[in-house]
Amino acid sequence: MKRWLRCSALGLCGAGHVLAGAPAWAQAAPAAAVAQPEAAGYADRVLDDSPQAEPDGEPEVRDTGWPRGWSIEGQATQQSGVVRQRSQSLLFSGYLDTPNYGTFSANANLNRDAAPVNGFGLVGSAGTPYSVVPYSYRTGSTWRIDQRGMPFDSGWFGNNSVGNINMAATPLARGVGRVYLPSLPIEGVAASLEQPGRTTFNASAGRLGYFDGLSFQGFSAGRGTAASVGAQTQLTGGDGPLAPGRTDAAVQLIETRDFNANGVPGFAQNTRSLWTAVSWQGLAPWADSLGKGFGGVADKVGGLRVQANLAQSAGRPSDASSLAARDSATGGWVDAAWRTELMQQAASVFYFEPSLRWGGDALPSDLRGASWRGDISTRQWQLGTQIEVSDSVSGQQRGSVFGNLFGRYRFDSRDALSATLAARTGTFAAQSAQLTWEHKSDWGYTQWRTDIAHGTGLRVLRSGVDHAWSVSETQTFSTSLALEQSREAGSSARAVHWGVLGTTPLVAGARLDLSLRGSNGIGGNDSRFLSANARLSWPLGLGWSFIAQYSAARGQESLNPAVVSALTAATLQPVLVTPYSRAFMVALRYENRAGLASAPIGGMPGTGAGRLEGHVFFDQDNNGRREANEGGVASVTVVLDRRYVARTNAQGFYSFPSVAAGSHEIELIQDNLPLPWSSAGSASRRVDVYVRDTAAADFPIQKER
Repeated sequence: MKRWLRCSALGLCGAGHVLAGAPAWAQAAPAAAVAQPEAAGYADRVLDDSPQAEPDGEPEVRDTGWPRGWSIEGQATQQSGVVRQRSQSLLFSGYLDTPNYGTFSANANLNRDAAPVNGFGLVGSAGTPYSVVPYSYRTGSTWRIDQRGMPFDSGWFGNNSVGNINMAATPLARGVGRVYLPSLPIEGVAASLEQPGRTTFNASAGRLGYFDGLSFQGFSAGRGTAASVGAQTQLTGGDGPLAPGRTDAAVQLIETRDFNANGVPGFAQNTRSLWTAVSWQGLAPWADSLGKGFGGVADKVGGLRVQANLAQSAGRPSDASSLAARDSATGGWVDAAWRTELMQQAASVFYFEPSLRWGGDALPSDLRGASWRGDISTRQWQLGTQIEVSDSVSGQQRGSVFGNLFGRYRFDSRDALSATLAARTGTFAAQSAQLTWEHKSDWGYTQWRTDIAHGTGLRVLRSGVDHAWSVSETQTFSTSLALEQSREAGSSARAVHWGVLGTTPLVAGARLDLSLRGSNGIGGNDSRFLSANARLSWPLGLGWSFIAQYSAARGQESLNPAVVSALTAATLQPVLVTPYSRAFMVALRYENRAGLASAPIGGMPGTGAGRLEGHVFFDQDNNGRREANEGGVASVTVVLDRRYVARTNAQGFYSFPSVAAGSHEIELIQDNLPLPWSSAGSASRRVDVYVRDTAAADFPIQKER
């Protein structure tokens, strides 16, 4: 049971306030995942050179053949609520590291659901005994196989994927600005050939679809077909992606056939879209030299990066043969980022004609304008501002001016104060403000926050506190509590929002992960939202482990009220209203690994191993820290050392269970992120893994403040 919720003109969704300022689709955060602990104090770690003993409960390692590992898990789930059903699932993941053909990674799940014919499971009437209704059965699956880092002569490498994947794209498609090319989910194949840092070719094709993860786990692929080819190459400049004076160019072509977004007969569309881009980075014309420092060229004093993009789309209904029915559009945008001694700056100019599309998805449409942003910061304080002027290309809507002012001041190592003011004029005029006080104490980290928003016929006031409690090194515990008062169309409503996140070890190596978020109306307001996940994992030894999980979902989450610009509103995506459901799942998992080169991923014979895991989460307050009221991002791809692939689960959690001790690169593949969200800072980072320890690497994703 699914239904889509469209926002009002002010961006107010039926169960939450997002003052987007445009009649756009709104984005809701998925269910929350477990918060990560505060960074622990420094501690020396002395590792000897002798072979390390296997931790208790770890699978036995056989030193024969290529390095490999795999796990298989059987699940049984009982679900109740709007939909009642029983599910059985078989999940498999594994990797094989070859010397000449790259690394193969596989992820698959097979599902079999049994649902009552009438949806309730029992029938009967007054005075008549109930009888069991026959169940109807259906099967579904999601799967993918990746081959990464296959070496060729002259420093070329090949990457291939098959299954339920996203269509390939060039690195410039994620640019430096606020408009990205959407990634289309397909059941098909994708391949790329790259000379790292220089040239890339890609191609992909398959059946368009979407991941259906509410009451049935699978991939629905009945939305048409798509094919795409693209390339990117370095034209001038030095070696390396961060070399000054470098120019790159990219092109991507995608064609969709019989695309049907809503499944209604007669609405299928054939579309061909073309995107081209050119980027340059180097010394700014007004600068004398390029400063030193970390990050890209645009992050260094005197550095400048500019990227120009052009997109075109043309299409017509798939059952129309006349060119008169053709619908074509053009869009262009230029993004620039640079740094001076005083501040970091960015500017954009954009122009999007009506009905502009990228394959089966829409790009910003009927919008033109320009924006500028500047940030000044020291170790103690930060000040930033943004201005955007825009109007519609067709003239159907009034122009608007958006302004944003952000400031943060750290009094000392324990206290900091920040505030954000935003306002928008025009057809969807609105204003919002946010005030936050952060405090560190012996009790943990506390954040008090107040949000105020005002728009035509709508007022919202929300005030609350988030707290990450000081607990032991092996535990985490965070809480969130807020009270909201709103008034819409002359009617007042009150609600309380709350959240709890925690992890704790139990006896015999067991571990409990808990995530609860919700809201309840008070004083006559009957609106409710609930997202709950409790997971118990218990290692049984010899590679076996037992897992039990309870989950519940109901209603639609109410996001923090905020006014956003017209360009941000144009890239917001649909809100999926979740029907009420409860589910209880039990699972039995077996893990095994072997190989001459190493027991862990990327290690040498005899080296020790640890675990690398983390969360990808919606950082709604842009502070880089996971709060109890911030949800995880599902179905996002994470890559270890550019070779090993994992995907986040419904709570945004990913895991590499056995990784060689040492320094590793972990990378978030941004093609799968929902627009307009993007990775905060670099999408890749270095992580140190220690023997018999768990290293955490979280990825906050943010949208403009």
